[in-house]
Amino acid sequence: DPMPFVMAVLYAANCSFLTPYGYQTNLMIRSPGRYSLYDYMRAGAPVVLVFLTVALLAIPIVFPFSRP
Repeated sequence: DPMPFVMAVLYAANCSFLTPYGYQTNLMIRSPGRYSLYDYMRAGAPVVLVFLTVALLAIPIVFPFSRP
């Protein structure tokens, strides 16, 4: 069943927490707030690790590799 692999790609494509380029509001506040790319990486790295852990644990449970 390809669904677990499709869901993993889907979640990975939506995981844009490390850079401000994933969402336009982040780009709008980057210059006025004097944020650097390092600030986004420092705040986004824990979110990415939690997201990765939850996705890797939940995808096989919700979308099993073989259908009974």
